[in-house]
Amino acid sequence: MKKTKIILGLLVVGVLAVSGIALAATNNQAGQRVYVLTENSVIKKMLGVRHEFSGGFSTEVSAKLKVLSALGLIDTEPVQLYHILGKPSCGNGIIEGGEKCGEPGLGECPEGFACEGCKCVGETTSPERSCYPGDQKPWGIVMINGGSGGINVKVAVLDTGVYRDHLDLKANIIDCKDTTKRGIKEGCADRNGHGTHVSGTIAAYGGSDGSGIYGVAPETKLMAIKVCGATGCWADDIAAGIDYVADNGANIISMSLGSDTQSDLIKAAIDRHPEVLFVAAAGNDGPADGSIDYPAANIKVIAVGSIDSGEKVAFSSSRGINDGDYIVEEREVEFGAPGVAVKSTWKDGCYKIIGGTSMATPHIAGLAAKLWDTDAATTRTNLQILAKLHDLHTTEDDTATGFGLPIAPLAP
Repeated sequence: MKKTKIILGLLVVGVLAVSGIALAATNNQAGQRVYVLTENSVIKKMLGVRHEFSGGFSTEVSAKLKVLSALGLIDTEPVQLYHILGKPSCGNGIIEGGEKCGEPGLGECPEGFACEGCKCVGETTSPERSCYPGDQKPWGIVMINGGSGGINVKVAVLDTGVYRDHLDLKANIIDCKDTTKRGIKEGCADRNGHGTHVSGTIAAYGGSDGSGIYGVAPETKLMAIKVCGATGCWADDIAAGIDYVADNGANIISMSLGSDTQSDLIKAAIDRHPEVLFVAAAGNDGPADGSIDYPAANIKVIAVGSIDSGEKVAFSSSRGINDGDYIVEEREVEFGAPGVAVKSTWKDGCYKIIGGTSMATPHIAGLAAKLWDTDAATTRTNLQILAKLHDLHTTEDDTATGFGLPIAPLAP
């Protein structure tokens, strides 16, 4: 082992010197990451490990990595960058003038500050309620007969984190982790708001005073995993999050994020955990057929499109390539759900109305928790049966809403 380390070290130093690349130039270059297909401990130490997987590890692009790759000492694959699928909440998504923060790509605020109106302001956490939601059960919760249930079910939200002190969420949060750094760290501070919003639609319970907002399954226990940072959501962070929550008892994983292409890392993580029900946003690239995003397009994942309060499909909601046979296949949308002008919890302890397939996804994840029946496969089948009873858009298994809108039976 020592001999291997010395040889590799000499090779790297020699090639760097010949090529004129400074040894100091080993920092992250433009935020790019790769998956290195080796379990060699010397190479791991040399390049630095973000996340370990069976057969390899992820790391940042660096001068050392480029040299090892050029010498044929390692094989690498690019790590994809995913994005959250809610509508932008700050301006047009580009920093202009006084804008300082907001959607992924605009940067995060320093520790102790929150993004308000696209500007970083001092974060305050009041132990008392300072705002009220108005409608305690938003229209989407009412539409699918949500607002109760979910006991003994764990739902993991892989997103921008969560405001864990929100009065309507904090008692239901049982785990709070961050995979956007090296390894899996404690904490899940949400400086974007997207993850807090998604979490509320699933598991908000109205607060101890009963004056707050309610999600689809308010007795659900929430695992909040921050997999999205300032630049977006890297596939290795998402895959690490999937493995972590699945290994720690998650029944359902909700992912309101997506990309045009499939990540091998995420696909492998999904394949490793057939016991988990995966739900993901179809995307906001509609209305063309085939515009669906991954991981929703994966056959093992429930893909959710967006509808409004009149049960009309949102124009921007991505479509699948459904062929009308009610058999789930790759790149098909499975359900439609409320995703336009959705009110839910926000990162300032209050509430916000936003839209997108990101907002439709937690309605289905929450409904799955409310109706959880023994295992993922049975629960998915039950949702499909309910959706067929309330078909949407066009007859049969259509490209926008698939089986339709599942609605929970009213309690007797």
